[in-house]
Formats: sequence, structure tokens, C-alpha cells
Amino acid sequence: MKRLTMIWLMLLLCVPKAWAHINIGLITGNTMGTTYTIQLRLQDTIATKSEITALVKQELERVNDSLSVYRADSEISTLNVNDIGEPIPVSSYLWDVLQISKCISAQTDGALDVTLGPVIEFWGFGVKQRDLQHKNRGQLELARSKTGMNGFSLASTSVTKLIPGLEINPSAVAKGYGVDCIAKLLNNLGVQHYLVEIGGEVRTRGVAEKGRDWQVAVTRPEKFSLEIQALIKLKDMSMATSGSYVNYIDSGSKRLSHIIDPTTGQSIQSSVISATVLHQQCAVADGFATAMMVLSVERSMQIANTLDLPVILIEQTDSGLQTHYSGSIYQYLSQ
Repeated sequence: MKRLTMIWLMLLLCVPKAWAHINIGLITGNTMGTTYTIQLRLQDTIATKSEITALVKQELERVNDSLSVYRADSEISTLNVNDIGEPIPVSSYLWDVLQISKCISAQTDGALDVTLGPVIEFWGFGVKQRDLQHKNRGQLELARSKTGMNGFSLASTSVTKLIPGLEINPSAVAKGYGVDCIAKLLNNLGVQHYLVEIGGEVRTRGVAEKGRDWQVAVTRPEKFSLEIQALIKLKDMSMATSGSYVNYIDSGSKRLSHIIDPTTGQSIQSSVISATVLHQQCAVADGFATAMMVLSVERSMQIANTLDLPVILIEQTDSGLQTHYSGSIYQYLSQ
């Protein structure tokens, strides 16, 4: 997922005196092919800003070493070239992501599928150089034969591949999981007030500077747009947004989104162009946001209301953009 949100600290008319001492520090950097921003109250911890910065970099390196398909020696890349049938010990990072992915896949009719690595490579959204001139339907079907969420099983500390050629690509969950890892790090350091953002995926705790609520803007689903579509009050919650309008390729008369429909192996054809999901865990919000880009508006809203998930879907219709809200999102919307 690309950077689909902007972080806005909105001024309140009245700021309680008890919060007047809250000052927020800033840490920024690059990771997972994007940027990260951390805003936090440094007074909460005995660690210095430079020490926290170093710890953040170390943790993000661990996440990348486990989950990055762009690193040939990463844990996921090693798993992808392993044989089938043998339990492979994995880190808690990879195990957590695969467990979260299996759970969300089961709750979304298989719309989230992290085994689409061969199909992602077929369409040129993976590691290899893009070459759509020499692709055919037979090659796509061959790639699809190597996919499926039933293609691997999880034990307590291991993964077993069950389908030959299975390649897991956890990018639909990885950035959100990275956010969760940094939030856990800050929690362990005693930080009570923070906002963590990686590539537009966000998690907050406490309040912002001078006691103001953390507020996060969902921007209008147009490339490079800064227009606010919705403003979310995000307290002790995470938010992830997925969209089809940022990462795509033009192939002849078609625009191919990077989000793949597991049922067809094709670029999604849904009218939904932006999905925003709130959850306590950013990895979970991230996974659901991707899945709801694949599903119909009606099915996504049915799932959201059944699971009490705060969700915003933006749909492209013949008459323009139409926004859909789940029942539990309204408490988070800022006037």
C-alpha cells in the first residue's frame, strides 16, 4: 500500500491546562520502500531521542529481514525456495503475519491471499523486471496453480508448504505489521503518547501535542490529491487505507491495479477505489483494507457490520464518487 493518508494535528478551541506540558518530538526515516514518521512525547521515557531512533531502525531492519521479498536472504525469501512437506521453523514476525493473514482470508471469502507471489510476478508488480509483452493466459494459469491460502499450514513455531512453487508475498499486511512492531517498542519504553506511520498506515496512543486528539485525514482518492475526504479521530487505534489509484500500470487501453483478485488472478475490476479500515492492530486493518478492495461494496459492508469494523469505502460510480460508511465508523468521524 502506498502513502494514502496525511497526518493532521488539528487545533482545538480549548486546551486543558493539565495537558499543556505535552510536547511531541519527531523521528523520520525510510523503510519498506516508503517513509515512516513517528511523533512521540519524549518525556515519557528515560531513553533519549537518538537511542529511540536507533532502536526503531533496528526493529524495522528485523521486520524487513523477515518479511521483505526484495531481500534474497530474508526469511520469507528463504521460505519461498524451500521444499514442500517439511516444517520450517520461523520467527515470531513471519508467524504472526501468516496467522493474521489466514484469519482475515477466512473472514473475507478468501479476498486476502498472501500466496499470490507468482501471480504478482506475472503482472510485473513483484521483484522481477516487468515484461507484459511476452505473457499469455497459459502462463497466468500456471502461476495461479502455485497459489492458495490452503497451500501452507502453521504449527506453533513453524510453517509447512503444501503446494509446489508456493511463494508468499506478505506486502498486504507487512507495513501495518511494521507499525505494530514500532508501537510495541514504544510501549515497552514507557511512551504514553505517540503516532506511528509507515507508508500511510497509522497507529496512535494517548494524545497529541498539548492534549489535542490525534486526527488523521483520508485524502480524496486521486493520485497526489491533498483534498480531505474524511477526518478521523484516532485514539488508541490503528488505521490503514488501500487504493487502486496510486500503484498501477497502463497496458494498452487497460489500467492494471497492483491489487489482484485471487479468484481470477486478474487486476481488480471492482468499483471500489479506496478502502479505509480501523482496528486496534494495524496489521489487521491493513489486511482488511486490501481485502475490501477486492470485494463488492455490499459484501464488504456486510462483513464490516458483522465484525463491528469501522470502515469507509469510496466507490467510483457513473455519477461520481460515492462514500459508504459502516455502522461503527461514525464515532471516529471528526466534524
